[in-house]
Amino acid sequence: MVIRNTMNIQGQFLFKLTLGCKSIIPAARLRMAMRSLWLPLLLGGLAALPAGAQFAITKVEPPNWWVGMQWSRVQLMVYGRDLDGATAAFSDPRLRVAGVHSLAGKSYLFVDVDIPADLPAGDYTLSLWRNGEERKVVFPIRAREAAAESHRGFSQEDVVYLIAPDRFANGNTANDNLSGYGDFNPAEPGARHGGDLEGVIQRLDYLRDLGITAIWLMPVLENNGPYSYHGYAATDLYRIDPRLGSNEDYRRLATEAHKRGIKVIYDHVANHIGINHPWMSDLPAPDWINGSVKAHLRDKHFLSAVLDPHAHPSQAEEMRTFWFVDGMPDLNQRNPFMANYLIQNMIWWMEYAGLDGIREDTYPYPDQAFMAHWARALLEEYPNTNIVGEIWVNSPAYLSQFQTESRLPRNFETNLPAVMDFPLCEAYRNYLRGEGPLRGIYDVLAQDFLYTDPANLLVFMDNHDMSRGAFLTGGRTDRMKQVLALALTTRGIPQLLYGAEINMMGGESHVELRADFPGGFPGAKRDAFTEAGRTREENEIFSFVRQLTQLRKAHPALASGRLIHQPPSWNYDVYAYWKVLGNEAVLVVVNGHDEEKLAQLPKWDALPAGELRWQDLLTGKPFSTGAGEGIPVPGRGVRVVKLGQ
Repeated sequence: MVIRNTMNIQGQFLFKLTLGCKSIIPAARLRMAMRSLWLPLLLGGLAALPAGAQFAITKVEPPNWWVGMQWSRVQLMVYGRDLDGATAAFSDPRLRVAGVHSLAGKSYLFVDVDIPADLPAGDYTLSLWRNGEERKVVFPIRAREAAAESHRGFSQEDVVYLIAPDRFANGNTANDNLSGYGDFNPAEPGARHGGDLEGVIQRLDYLRDLGITAIWLMPVLENNGPYSYHGYAATDLYRIDPRLGSNEDYRRLATEAHKRGIKVIYDHVANHIGINHPWMSDLPAPDWINGSVKAHLRDKHFLSAVLDPHAHPSQAEEMRTFWFVDGMPDLNQRNPFMANYLIQNMIWWMEYAGLDGIREDTYPYPDQAFMAHWARALLEEYPNTNIVGEIWVNSPAYLSQFQTESRLPRNFETNLPAVMDFPLCEAYRNYLRGEGPLRGIYDVLAQDFLYTDPANLLVFMDNHDMSRGAFLTGGRTDRMKQVLALALTTRGIPQLLYGAEINMMGGESHVELRADFPGGFPGAKRDAFTEAGRTREENEIFSFVRQLTQLRKAHPALASGRLIHQPPSWNYDVYAYWKVLGNEAVLVVVNGHDEEKLAQLPKWDALPAGELRWQDLLTGKPFSTGAGEGIPVPGRGVRVVKLGQ
């Protein structure tokens, strides 16, 4: 059987099935193929085979590759029937098959292919032989659409906006209910609500106006299982979930975002898949996953064991191999074929969609030797990209060891450029709850000497896994505005959870905090994407966030300047810090009291003597202070001021 895929000028796929090398049976143009580049032949290809058909190819992953890549030896994962023991070769001798591997399963064959840098782009035919029979498949090799340097990464000059696609906006109601994909019920908190990529595309101008420069979408791969709207239980690693859109829609999202100066960050999961992934009914190898459906470890979140010098090795092994829930099988990255698959899959999405950066889910849980290899491969392919790892711990000493070239002793190198700043997040949240002073925020930042690069930490007060900042405050806008100002002006890369700009409260549970954005869905009573649709309080917070993002652009010191601060005393909780870049210095002051307080200026060698003239960047009004005088700050207020205006 031959499976050919070519693309017409409308971007639709045409399919032909060939039995042997003679009879050609044209197949109808498949509508679903418009939504996926990788040919979902498990849905249609096997059904087209005659009853009792044996040796066959049904799918190849990755679905294509590109010339001129650093990763030029590609390991094809061929799916089909009776593939064990087959040999392989390309009809074009310029494509060399460097190895063919049969594992325990007869449904898979792994073919190593060397792609020369000077190979012309085109469709190349791979032949498999077994017991005198030949099967063929066309493997496209494309020209790169953009240089590796165009994958720009993200930095402290950006403002990252985290989106739960299913809960943000429904731009295409036609994909809400699809055959074979259930779970759509907007009235059920844990079910699908209909948000999609088209909805995000339609709101890109809103995000640009807000001052967002990078979007991080929770995983968008196919999650064909119940209550998997969150995206972290993938059932196909080369296909966008059709309820969110198509692969081409994802490419279009990146293109439209880039037109508006907005980068796209991919949420990647190397640790686990969903229980309904086809692998789980026919494992490619016995050690493809850790444990089995019937026997696997649960609830072994021994994060400290990865670096604990006193831990028994079994603790780290249990942490590396346990399943988060029964519906998320744990992948074994120590299997070399699994390792290659995961690396190539991430490179493929970066190249196919033109992505800018990566957020890696549950970073400490997979095998750390693999994760270092994975990160190195991505950074060698895309030297300007950035990768931020989720390491959910509240200790800077522990967290800092996962950032590349850590100053602390450890027995492995991560190659991980950035980490999520959970210690600072917890200090923010303690303050929002009224349980901790501003001094706690200072104390976390004072430990930045532990990090290789404190500027490359993702700074946030909440995300998709924790109750919202507004929920912690009980809806108080004063504390919320203070922490928003801190997150958007301190060192590091600021990240906002969708809806933070309108003080969305959500609730305590995951499904409650991931509430629908008001106005993003059919039948909404109001549209909070518009000024007219927001309440007075929502517009107040929105305008405040927008003003801060504009100030970051107008005053680069706020985004990337050196941080100079002084500790607030325990009984006088006023936190002040300079952000200094070149000749520009901006002062941020936050008052942790309910009444007005004077903020003393942090020491700074370039601070002029005598009377100081200031410009209040939030109000636009000038004012002066005498020699040695403090700056007045309203109760629970924040001021952003600049010298010399």
